[in-house]
Amino acid sequence: MLFLKRFIAIGFFLLIALPSFSQNKNLIGQVLDSLNQPIAYANVVAVNQTTQKIGGFSISDGEGRFKLGLAPGSEYLLRVSFVGYKQFEVKIADWSDEEQIKVILSQDETMLDQVEVVTELPITMKGDTLTYKTDAFTTGTERKLKDVLEKLPGFEVDDNGEVKVQGKKVDKVMVDGKNFFDGDTKLATKNLPANAVDRVQVLKNFNEVGPVRGLDNDESLALNIQLKDGKKNLVFGDLTAGAGPKERYLGHANAFYYSPKVNLNLIADANNVGELAFTLQDYFRFSGGLAGLAGKSGSSLSVSSDDLGIPMAQRNNARDLRTELAAVNLNYNPSSKWRHSGFVIGSASKNKLGSTSQRTYLRSDENNQETLTSASTVENKSGLMKYSVTFTPKEETYVKYSVFGKLADIANQNFQDSDFGQTRQQIASYQSRQPYALQQKGEWFHAPSDKRVFSMEVNWEKKYQNPLYDLTTNQKPFGGIVPILDRDTYRFLQAQDIKTRTIEGAFNYYLILNPTNHINWSLGYTDTRQELVGDVKQADTSEEVDLGAFTNDSRFNFQDLYLGMTYRTKWKSVVISPSLYLHRYAWNDVQMEDELRNDKLVLLPGMYAKWSIKSNRSLTYRFSSQANFMDIQKLAQGLVVSDYNSIFQGNRQLDNGLFYTQSLGYNHFDFFSALNLFGNLTWSRKHQDLVNTTNFEGINRIMSIQNIDPINETLTASLQADKRFQSFKLSGGGNWNTYSTNSLVDQNLINNSQFAHSYFFKFTSTFMKKVEVDLGYTWDQNFYKSTNAKNTFSTHSPKIEIDWDIWKGLKLNADYTYNAYLNKASQTKSEFDFFNAFISYQGKSSPWEFRFTVWNILDTRSIRRDSFTENLISTYSYLVQPRYGLFTVKWDI
Repeated sequence: MLFLKRFIAIGFFLLIALPSFSQNKNLIGQVLDSLNQPIAYANVVAVNQTTQKIGGFSISDGEGRFKLGLAPGSEYLLRVSFVGYKQFEVKIADWSDEEQIKVILSQDETMLDQVEVVTELPITMKGDTLTYKTDAFTTGTERKLKDVLEKLPGFEVDDNGEVKVQGKKVDKVMVDGKNFFDGDTKLATKNLPANAVDRVQVLKNFNEVGPVRGLDNDESLALNIQLKDGKKNLVFGDLTAGAGPKERYLGHANAFYYSPKVNLNLIADANNVGELAFTLQDYFRFSGGLAGLAGKSGSSLSVSSDDLGIPMAQRNNARDLRTELAAVNLNYNPSSKWRHSGFVIGSASKNKLGSTSQRTYLRSDENNQETLTSASTVENKSGLMKYSVTFTPKEETYVKYSVFGKLADIANQNFQDSDFGQTRQQIASYQSRQPYALQQKGEWFHAPSDKRVFSMEVNWEKKYQNPLYDLTTNQKPFGGIVPILDRDTYRFLQAQDIKTRTIEGAFNYYLILNPTNHINWSLGYTDTRQELVGDVKQADTSEEVDLGAFTNDSRFNFQDLYLGMTYRTKWKSVVISPSLYLHRYAWNDVQMEDELRNDKLVLLPGMYAKWSIKSNRSLTYRFSSQANFMDIQKLAQGLVVSDYNSIFQGNRQLDNGLFYTQSLGYNHFDFFSALNLFGNLTWSRKHQDLVNTTNFEGINRIMSIQNIDPINETLTASLQADKRFQSFKLSGGGNWNTYSTNSLVDQNLINNSQFAHSYFFKFTSTFMKKVEVDLGYTWDQNFYKSTNAKNTFSTHSPKIEIDWDIWKGLKLNADYTYNAYLNKASQTKSEFDFFNAFISYQGKSSPWEFRFTVWNILDTRSIRRDSFTENLISTYSYLVQPRYGLFTVKWDI
């Protein structure tokens, strides 16, 4: 078997140190105060008296318990500290791993010196801030912030740079208290040098607006990266340059300057090896602009994205990737009252994709199978800018003005070959758009007393889109829906102009009744106006062709006036916060001078509740209701070409959908047992859901959208756990997703159901303090069933990663992933694997690093994936980048 041969060939890395697990002995105990009450989050450190190095450390849990893994045969100084208490010290040379020692701390009136000692310990807890001293967890071989965070207890960093702490997603990353590229986690984790990081602070319930801190239910989580003193008031960073066969190249630069008043960050990158410094997903995240106001009240107007139809290019689905990036981030504090911040990001990419897909159309007849081959070139140029100025004359007042702008030039050229049984079709298409957006937002918060807080927020936004679709085919398109002149080839040009302007305002009044009860009154208004003009022309013909059915000339106005109340109360360890918003919606659209008006009242309730079972365990419940409206692109009734065999027609009779969502989250983080457990359960019910309808005309699809009476439901669950032992760590979990949706296909009600489940397991251990090995396994399976078809897809993916410090700065990293894919209906099986490795050398205290990297050593050329819609099941085979190597040189500034 392919997998066994290759896994055994690579597995020799594991054999070099199997007998080297360290045989530590546990020291367990409990920290109490003079009244025998447990003290949580006390720091416990054991210092080896021979080496004077930390032999082990821990932090007490909610019951004051702690556990240290120490090597027997040495004498240790056990030191226990907590803010406000005298430091406890005792020497220990022999101990029982079953007998618990008691540590009694007495209060200390002189707290300042104690704070200075505590902050140097590995982990400290003060209020909602958890601080990690990174030197206690790292080995000195880490390159970027991502490598540092992965060594900290309770942290997890995925391949996209998204950070989770104790199972919760980090919303913002700051450096020395100032936003790093708008708080983006990916740019921070992949660019900040590891040797500049001194401490990592986890800020729970983070809110930069002082007057309303602690008054909301967002539970935002932020990281503050504190730099080492030697990295302040000077420029630091790194420069990397690389080249390889077949004209491969890589250039990357980071430069950082931090001082009390000015922070400046520069990032530049250019390569054709698939190192995506700025992906299309990053563009989506940054281009979202400033947060809107209506979403807080339960309203949602689904304005169509200006990037729809542009495929995502990544190393695992593209055969050629070329990217460029230039980014600048600035924070300037001229005084304690004023703060200026902003960024400018420019990016460009030219990527080539290729795929073959087996498509099953969910129709009742037998003519439902298609083989589609595609070759695409995607080009994307974008510019993003944001500037904010914040004025805080005093602690109880906060004023902020922000402006955000974006522009892009996106193009997708696609060549396709469609085999639909008796119909063979060649298609060439070109899609382009040059969207731009400008947004301004003003915020004011003021607390005239400790009983009252006022706030006012105003948001103005303007968007423009101009999608162009150029379609050429050798078959007569549109299934005879509109008259088409006969030709050997057919070419059509579709042009649209879409303008959107939004004005929002929201006023909030917080009445603080007492320390555990407050009421928030909200009054808000949203006004959105859109214009859509578009048509389709048959090119390369001198005769007049009537394509009036493809003409759109529409205007759409949407107003939302709402009044809401939120009450928040705390009783012991339970927080309950119900909310109620009354909305008055009014909307009208004008199409070809025909006007249609609507208005209605909608009441949207909500609920938040949290039970802090213990300091390290909590259960959170959320209930939300949302009224979802469609924008002008879903209402305009003129036909729109959306694909070579698909056209879309809007429905101006649409009403809003009502979505009700309930979620239950459990969080367990235990320092004593080193067991972390996180779970979440979410159930959604969609009333009057807005679903796509499909009518087949031969090989063509006419699609629309309408409200549907049957309720669509979704149930998702996730569970994740990890546990640290003396010399290794185990983690694993699962995700479950089941949904039942209804749609209309050929005027018939179709029920689609899916059950998707995935499981992962990971073993991490370090041998002889030189070799870190990660063994992982993932299994994904999808059951899909509709009235007209059913199928099962599954993928098994074992993985091994090795990080080996060979000798005095010589380091080897390698990773191997095997994938076994099965499409049960067609009995399509596919095995593909990836093996990457790099070897590097950097001498001690040397600023130079030399590296040789080989990607895709086994020269895998394609992978398998699957996707579902309400009318189509597809199994894709994507072309991927071939094997290539690169030699790089890095210099630490």
